[in-house]
Amino acid sequence: MNLDPGYGRLHLMVVEDVTHTRQVLRGILRHLGFPRVSEASCAAEAFDLVRAAPPDIILTDWEMPGGSGLDLVRMVRTRADSPDPMIPVIMLTAHGGLEHVIACRDAGATDYLVKPFSPSRIATRIVDVVSRQRPFVCAPGYRGPDRRRARRPVPADRRSPIAPAPGVRLLPPDGLLAAKVAGDPAAVDRAVLLRQELLLSVQPDPTAEAPGLALLDEMAAMALGASDRLADALRRMAGPLDLLRCRPGGLSTSATRVVASLQRIVADPASAIASQDAVRLHLMALRAILRAADDPAAERTAEELASQIELLGRAGR
Repeated sequence: MNLDPGYGRLHLMVVEDVTHTRQVLRGILRHLGFPRVSEASCAAEAFDLVRAAPPDIILTDWEMPGGSGLDLVRMVRTRADSPDPMIPVIMLTAHGGLEHVIACRDAGATDYLVKPFSPSRIATRIVDVVSRQRPFVCAPGYRGPDRRRARRPVPADRRSPIAPAPGVRLLPPDGLLAAKVAGDPAAVDRAVLLRQELLLSVQPDPTAEAPGLALLDEMAAMALGASDRLADALRRMAGPLDLLRCRPGGLSTSATRVVASLQRIVADPASAIASQDAVRLHLMALRAILRAADDPAAERTAEELASQIELLGRAGR
């Protein structure tokens, strides 16, 4: 499939933990005419890149250690520090079952592509994302493209969100990517302005961080229950711990020290297995830290465990 040369103006991002697969994807995209392709190996790294230089389209693997492609979609869509919640995200997955399709859709993914993929199928998905932009939904518990694929008339020049139901905002397509492909600077400026106006008209989701924190709490619980696979359980926590440290609002001084100490353990989990009591203290403290904002008792527990960890560290010097 030969793409219009204008597609080369788009900035794409590939998120894939397997180096070979990431290189193959990058090669396919460059062959299709995309010279600007950013790469990331995990959700945390990808979101850092998104904040630094937002891409036009993200292609992400579903299953990755330290946070899935679904977690990345939720971060882009709902985090208060996301520079553009409307970035299209194409999910790459080995699973084509209906339940997986629904999970992608409900997380806010724009489209999905089942592996193995070919250059023509990737090109088709990208063209569809650009040429068939759907309205963007902002509703309690969901932010993403309209999950109904049937076309409905939405005036392209509308400057205010449509409210089809209480608590639901339906933002009309702004045509930004199509304008970039067409190489029309005036149309790009108008689309950028429209997108900014639309996003300013809706408030950040107050539950934006809940999915990521819930994931980290679940990982900590699994690590506490792991014995023969503790090292693997700890490694999977690397990405979510990075996200926790850079969350808006920050952490207390003691919580920051606990998380930093746990990150050192996660970076070298094999050596930590010899001191499982210390690992257990860190994991219990982490779970208390995650609950501290809503539970004063958990906050006290976190402080007590942080003190024990500090004493343990001094004794080991």
